[in-house]
Amino acid sequence: MIVLDTLQSYLTILLGVAGGLLLALWLALAVWAARDVRARSRSTAAAVLTVLVVLLLPVVGLVIYLLLRPRETLAQAYDRALEQEALLQQIEERPICPTCARPTQTTWFLCPTCHTHLRQPCPVCRSPLELHWDICPYCGYLFESAPEGEERGETQRSAEERGEFRGLNLCVSLRSSASLCVALHPLLPELWQVVGEGS
Repeated sequence: MIVLDTLQSYLTILLGVAGGLLLALWLALAVWAARDVRARSRSTAAAVLTVLVVLLLPVVGLVIYLLLRPRETLAQAYDRALEQEALLQQIEERPICPTCARPTQTTWFLCPTCHTHLRQPCPVCRSPLELHWDICPYCGYLFESAPEGEERGETQRSAEERGEFRGLNLCVSLRSSASLCVALHPLLPELWQVVGEGS
């Protein structure tokens, strides 16, 4: 009798400890699921639903949550988006030669590999300009419309050799940081040369 009473008391203690451990594990799983769903979703409803499923269905609810939860945490999704954006910027910012598809630089006039004309120099300030631009964004030089059979580059070179800058715009910076654009007359190339030497 004494042995049975002692055994029964030991079993009661063991069952109490086991029940306490299971309860602690059950609550820990609910807390873990709540933290995990908050790291993977901004939805409060999803967090509450997850905790309820894990609490009401201790093992099955956890398995259901593990099967249905989002694959990435919000931090992982943010990092992946940043990586993709950085890759896209590298692709967009890196100019390539239209002929040989080799990487080039924005200051190059010619492709060093295939000698394709990439940009044209401004006849006034020598800045690299895209081939299809009709005005220099740096100095305001307005290109003449090329006659038929004559390329724009040859027209600019001949105009520069003659000292004629038709339609040339000169931007004068004022102290109030505003800009006043003055159109120079085609008969005043000397004024432009004086301004160019002064700058």
